Amino acid sequence: MSNLFFGVKHAPDITTPDRMDEPNDRRDLYEEFESEVVRRGNTEAFFDENDLVEIFDYASDYDNYIVKMEVLLYGAIHYPKSEALATRRAWLYYSFGDVEATSELNRRVGTGGVLNRLLDLRASNANLELGDEEVISALEKILDDTDDFDDEGIIQFTDYAMELRLESWLMQNKDRIQSKCSYPQTFLYEFADHLEENNDLPAAARLFEELTMLEPFNLDFWLRLATVQINNDDYEGALSSAEYALAINPESMMGLRIKGASLYRLERDPETVTAIYRRIVASAEAEDTDVSTLAAALMETNRQAEAVEMLTRYIGQHLDSRLAIDVLLVLDREKAAPYVRSLIASDLLSEKDTVEWARNHVVHGQFASAATVCLIYDEIKGFQEEIPFLIEITYFALRFDDVIRVYRDKFIKMKWPYLPALTYPYLMSLVRTGHRQEALDEAKEILNTIRTFKKSHTNSDLGTLFRLTPASTAAMITGYIEHLRNIIHALKAPEPIPADEFDPMLL
Repeated sequence: MSNLFFGVKHAPDITTPDRMDEPNDRRDLYEEFESEVVRRGNTEAFFDENDLVEIFDYASDYDNYIVKMEVLLYGAIHYPKSEALATRRAWLYYSFGDVEATSELNRRVGTGGVLNRLLDLRASNANLELGDEEVISALEKILDDTDDFDDEGIIQFTDYAMELRLESWLMQNKDRIQSKCSYPQTFLYEFADHLEENNDLPAAARLFEELTMLEPFNLDFWLRLATVQINNDDYEGALSSAEYALAINPESMMGLRIKGASLYRLERDPETVTAIYRRIVASAEAEDTDVSTLAAALMETNRQAEAVEMLTRYIGQHLDSRLAIDVLLVLDREKAAPYVRSLIASDLLSEKDTVEWARNHVVHGQFASAATVCLIYDEIKGFQEEIPFLIEITYFALRFDDVIRVYRDKFIKMKWPYLPALTYPYLMSLVRTGHRQEALDEAKEILNTIRTFKKSHTNSDLGTLFRLTPASTAAMITGYIEHLRNIIHALKAPEPIPADEFDPMLL
């Protein structure tokens, strides 16, 4: 199968799912605290010290600083002597960059636990003055002295080692570290998560696979494994893992997405791919890439009209979906044009943004789509800086009348209009629309103007104007003049010469 927008075989991007699913009771506890204390300000709602620790650590997983602060404020009122909460307050100070306050508080509340010792190590190495051997020695000591890491302890232990690029040390000591965890899945998950983030996908896949063996009915582990596999181009592996995930939960949209993407990339069973992505697009979890993939699958099964209808319906509900609009531009520019117009009229795009949007089409050979985007922008707001780009892509989109119109409209506004990117498309558009004599007259006038202009300016002067070296400027102008002479010679020939034979943009 080929992706109709990108023009190459393409596996839809699969983003990494959220962090490991927490037990429902922990998530429910967090949500209850957020609802009662954070939103309603009910400081009398009851949460014991262990609850607060669980809520704080859960909030840390999602970088929710508001909940973390509220937990500490609540704890200061109800559990002022809590060492666990005081330790977490020290960690919060550290996250704000206050190393001095961190060290002082950590010394006062420290019990010699894993979190205290890790925080002390972080604070003492805040400027990264310690070498790898010193840090490893400190981590080894913590490891030796610990019989059972709790979840937060092993997460922070792994995070710090990975921050300092000590993944080799972690891998060498993986079994030993696991033996110190009553729930080793937390360590494996955190380690694999970092490896994936560092793009070491093969190593991440091995750890996620180990997690699936430890807990074969954990949906999240299968999804994370499948995600790593598909992003590492292991489509057979990703398909197998997605099937296991769907066996656990047939309603998993991520599982369906990975299954569909794997089949799509394997060029297998387009009808199943279409059915899967129809189901995803109909769900509340649909993403723009799902829509573009469904459109591609429909095209593969010769259902262009259905693809256009689906895209039009989706864009109507998601007016800012650039990817969906891009695909529709390729399939049906006339139907895509109103959405392009709406997006540009909304003032969300500058001229620079519009040119970048068009370039994304140009690099895939979609000149007609690029020209549509730029001409609509020029109609609504007016191009000011990138006029040569506008005229060139309009020419390559075979919209010759628009080239002539834009050139004549912008001509007097240019400081020095005789640039190849402007004049070549203009002259050749005149030729291709049957105005050969006018093209000949214009080419002669441009050539004479350039020769006159050249006589009164040195290559150094012109180099400053064109932002080129004097030698490059000389080469450009010489080539420019020769191409113009070639156009004039062809247009003066007794028998008409086909435009393709003297078009300087095709030679």
